[in-house]
Amino acid sequence: MTPPKISVLIATADRPELLSDCLAHLRRARFRDAEVLVLDQSREVRRVEEEDAFPHCGLRHFCLPRRGKSAALNRGIVEARAELLAFTDDDCRVSEDWLDVMYRAYVETAGRTVLTGRVQGGDPEEGAVMAPSLLDEDRPSEYSRPAFRDVLFGNNMAVPAFIMKSVGAFDENLGPGTAWPAAEDNDLGYRLLEAGIPIRYLPDMKVVHRSWRRARHQEVVYRDYGIGQGAFYGKHARRGNLRMVARLARSLWDGSRDAAGAAILGRGYDARASLSFSGGLVQGFLSATLARRNGRSLALQAEKR
Repeated sequence: MTPPKISVLIATADRPELLSDCLAHLRRARFRDAEVLVLDQSREVRRVEEEDAFPHCGLRHFCLPRRGKSAALNRGIVEARAELLAFTDDDCRVSEDWLDVMYRAYVETAGRTVLTGRVQGGDPEEGAVMAPSLLDEDRPSEYSRPAFRDVLFGNNMAVPAFIMKSVGAFDENLGPGTAWPAAEDNDLGYRLLEAGIPIRYLPDMKVVHRSWRRARHQEVVYRDYGIGQGAFYGKHARRGNLRMVARLARSLWDGSRDAAGAAILGRGYDARASLSFSGGLVQGFLSATLARRNGRSLALQAEKR
């Protein structure tokens, strides 16, 4: 059997309605030589019934132990059969030409570049606020060395399989479902650039991040983002990378400035979100720099969450 050209990896947990919508948009893709891997850590797994709706590419549903998003994606990387690994989240909607755009770029770069793309916020759904983690720039760009910002977005990226194997998969101490519940994509992006592997941003590689969370829920998400980001900084700072201390200081300054500006303008939600992120940064950085190297303390923290 000829392997597919692209393997699409989607980690999910306890969000069957969002997953169903994500798959519905994937079914509209014009690119046919792909497979879809659903990496499911739900407490009550519902068998995905869309297998027959992917006649050209196939769908495989894996029921996995609850160990975090990074662990799920790493299992998917092992199981994937394609030369190019594509990643999106279960609360995202990919464009019809999403796979076409990434595969053309993959061929043009001889498979030696990591790709990421535009992430737009969907219209706020009933009672919801705008989704976070967005990137909406019109011009293509390429990054060849670590910078003062993160350039790889985990809900819209493609990594050649051989590059993932050479650099290493996701850090399973980072990401949703762990004690440090974010920044697994930022850590991967940093390691790729540190290894000299370029990351290219393609504005035509489009994904919509659904705006479905209410404000109170999303403030918790911002704090989790901060904890994960701070832990990412702390992980590398503990290894002697002082640039990450400078990045922490810059992130705290930006968060404080944004919170103050939002408060002055009377945007209470934005101020609380910025403060939640900043508080999480400090918590994550301290816990990562002080963590025991054998990882047992991290496992205990993850169990408590």
